[in-house]
Amino acid sequence: MLAAASRYGNVLDWAGPNLSSNQLALHTSFPAQGQQIVQRNAKGQLVPVRNHPVETATPARLAASAEQIAKGLGAQLIALETPNAGLNGTHLGRQWDGAIYVATPQLLRAFGITSSEIDPNADILSSRPGLSGVSGLVLNYASGGKSAQAPGAPGAGPSSRSCTAATGCLARPVIQDIGALPGGTSAPNTVITEHAMREFHIQATTNDWLIQGSQPFTASQISSAELAASTTQLSVEAKNDQPTSFAVIAWATLFGIVIALGVLGMSVGLVRSETAGDLRTLAATGASSYTRRTLTAVTAGALGFLGALLGVVGGYIGMIGWLRSNSLNGGIAALGNIPVADLLLILLGMPAFAAIVGWLFAGREPAAMAHQAIE
Repeated sequence: MLAAASRYGNVLDWAGPNLSSNQLALHTSFPAQGQQIVQRNAKGQLVPVRNHPVETATPARLAASAEQIAKGLGAQLIALETPNAGLNGTHLGRQWDGAIYVATPQLLRAFGITSSEIDPNADILSSRPGLSGVSGLVLNYASGGKSAQAPGAPGAGPSSRSCTAATGCLARPVIQDIGALPGGTSAPNTVITEHAMREFHIQATTNDWLIQGSQPFTASQISSAELAASTTQLSVEAKNDQPTSFAVIAWATLFGIVIALGVLGMSVGLVRSETAGDLRTLAATGASSYTRRTLTAVTAGALGFLGALLGVVGGYIGMIGWLRSNSLNGGIAALGNIPVADLLLILLGMPAFAAIVGWLFAGREPAAMAHQAIE
């Protein structure tokens, strides 16, 4: 749980599913030098076209091809404009990773974002939670957003240029959290506002498109889109199998609780077998089932809490040792991403569940009370 929270919690190096199940991404795929053009024969097979020079499709032809693919799927096509600018910075040992697009009116309308929701001074809009609170981020709009670096960033030595307007760099850009933007790693989760585009004279090109349907795309629809894109300079990206942080942590929590309860059940059974004589004595002297239930419930709850506490503390200590030697995940600072709710579920929920189960199954009166158990 702690390891997953540490990895998924880094807002710069965003991890998780790339797209939603009702989304497809189209990317321009320029042919390599010497690559042949292919076409489909009468049998539907892809075959190379002999003596055909490689031609780069024009933006208009690429847009038309993307439109045809979206139309064939009965879905909405959203053009993703890529600016010649980018974010630079480091957070918890990782640098910014992921595409940045332009917050065009079409893109904002597609996700139900109105102009009144946007801060007129905002430079960046993002659905990555907490991005606006990361210090040290800079917006670089010089030479495609790659030449300038944030002061103190890895690779930025004493000779690196400072972040100033003269070097095409904006320190501390205004970042606004917009949860309505998609959260996929390949989706437009972070966009530059038109205000910033005008203010810093940023240019943009369209090499990617997002296809968004009203329902999840089927395997046959994805295959159809890939088939349509195979004869163009477009590639299709569909949803991958990468789980969300919630899924990883939830399954880890459930798996840990099930195993712990199995061990706990055996432990309580062992304790009851060792104290069978005492239970017979209590029953013979008139102790009610309430007393016997209470003893078993308290025993099970105490053992459950002790096991949960030792497990959580042991896991936390193990994470500290691992993070000390793993600066890529931010070192000890990464422990700030703690799944508090799940840990509380283990620390409080498991003992409570163990006590309830112990109470329910401990009320039966011993079958024989007339003699001591034969040893």
